[in-house]
Amino acid sequence: MAIKNSDNAFVKCIECKHATFMQWFENPVIAICDVTKQRQVAQAKRLCQSYAESGVEPDIQHFDSYN
Repeated sequence: MAIKNSDNAFVKCIECKHATFMQWFENPVIAICDVTKQRQVAQAKRLCQSYAESGVEPDIQHFDSYN
């Protein structure tokens, strides 16, 4: 069930359906927002009006080089 975020609730991008996830080596997972096109640390708590709960396990692309 998609839940829109209220004005003052902290959320994590890793739980949002609007994000694409990438990780290089053992660094934190990065979320690229499909709505705002911004990059965020996926596990960091933040305020976001575009948040919508995904309800599924995130699909994370793993990379072993920066190319």
